[in-house]
Amino acid sequence: MTSFVILPMLRRDAEKRFVTRGILLSSHPSSFVEAPSLATIMGCCKCCTPKVQAIVGLSSAPLNFAILIWAIAEKVRWTPFYVPLECDTPTPDGVRLSLLSMPSPYAESMGLTPGSPPHGIYANMTVSTSCFNPGQAKTTILAAGFEAVELAPNLTDLENGGFGVPYTVSARAHLAGDAVYPIGGRGEMVTVAQTAMTMENILASMTPDAIARGYSLSYARVTQTVQTCAAIFGLVSCTDVPSEQFCGSYAGNCVVPVLDSSGDPVVPEQLEPALCAYTGKLCGEEAEVHAQLSPEAMGIQVVNRTACDAALGLPNGTLCNAIEAPGVDPATLRPRAVEPAITLTTEALARMNEGLAVAESAINMMIWLCIGFQGLLFVINLASGLFNLRKHLRAKAAQAEARGAPPTLATNALDGKA
Repeated sequence: MTSFVILPMLRRDAEKRFVTRGILLSSHPSSFVEAPSLATIMGCCKCCTPKVQAIVGLSSAPLNFAILIWAIAEKVRWTPFYVPLECDTPTPDGVRLSLLSMPSPYAESMGLTPGSPPHGIYANMTVSTSCFNPGQAKTTILAAGFEAVELAPNLTDLENGGFGVPYTVSARAHLAGDAVYPIGGRGEMVTVAQTAMTMENILASMTPDAIARGYSLSYARVTQTVQTCAAIFGLVSCTDVPSEQFCGSYAGNCVVPVLDSSGDPVVPEQLEPALCAYTGKLCGEEAEVHAQLSPEAMGIQVVNRTACDAALGLPNGTLCNAIEAPGVDPATLRPRAVEPAITLTTEALARMNEGLAVAESAINMMIWLCIGFQGLLFVINLASGLFNLRKHLRAKAAQAEARGAPPTLATNALDGKA
């Protein structure tokens, strides 16, 4: 009986102390207002239990691991960072002299029928070039603002040691539409060229001095805007980069198949004279091209020198070059493809590499920060989850053992009475 009396007394004594403490706490108004309720305390404690922390940690770790794998996959996808377009080699061709309209006596001297004004070569040509994009950025050459201008140098300035200024426009080209190269796909650039080579420009390229050299100089200026769209972690960003390049190259005589009215070679094959590209183009700033452009640097070699034909009107003893060039077969004088079609000046190449390095650095920084941050969170959440899971299991086992033991207070009281 003693135990049944003592337990209520202990309960009333505890309640009395709790009420007294509550009164003391509430004697100050601020203390009464700020005192947290028991339910609030119990709720916060439930949020901080090892069980909840284990669930949070072990649930977050797989998410961190998935993002970590995603970031590593992005790094692999962007290695290497820059891969140039792979374009199909176009069929080599030239500007046919059959398109040339010349007055007498120039026409007869070239085996042509005298033509009507305006004299020169005036023709339109459409050229299609297909390319494959192996990179990780969608590339679009915008038709708006695109212009390629062929420039004929001033021969008087060239003969005086200059660079051929002022230039004369001999052809213009524009895009029929945007040239779009999707990621891992093919795109096509359709260029419409309008040739307008005046009689003076043609005769200038066919002077005895030019024939003696075996090649002539030509320039071009290309203005374009390239749009690049790339995705990193699913976020797509597009950048428009306008540019203007000045290019220089060499051209000369060649022979090409005669075409019928539908544009197909006639059968049996016949050949006619034409003007063909002997080299690729060297592009960059105008001053850079003037400083670095030379026949030798572009692959032209003089293999022999013989006395020039007297019909050229050159001084006796003048030697004419027999040359070999990348763009013409020396045995047949037929045009052949030049690879690469475009090379950059030293400075232009350095600028391009610098721009690519800046872009690559920005993307790599984003990827490496994500890899490092998610890797750290994965380790922390996994360790926290496992630690709190073990802590929760131990506490649960201890509670189970405590529930299985007999009440110590009642047992001791009965033993004392006995």
